[in-house]
Amino acid sequence: MAVLTLDELFPQLMAGQVIVGLDLGTKTIGVALSDGGRSFAVPKHVVARTKFTQDANDLIKFAETSKAAAFVIGLPVNMDGS
Repeated sequence: MAVLTLDELFPQLMAGQVIVGLDLGTKTIGVALSDGGRSFAVPKHVVARTKFTQDANDLIKFAETSKAAAFVIGLPVNMDGS
């Protein structure tokens, strides 16, 4: 598994491949799935955090069933971009 910036990731994706978006919190992980054009993301479910290994396995299973090509992890950003 590689860690890439979005600029590095997008050229490697094939047309129609979807991406899983993750919003990591201390108690939950919000999971969203992009459309095939990667213009929109739709919330899918929330994972109640337990142990890292279990959380990771749950996310991998979701990615496999949704045929996702990548995960994108959200970073906290204020409304002013800071």
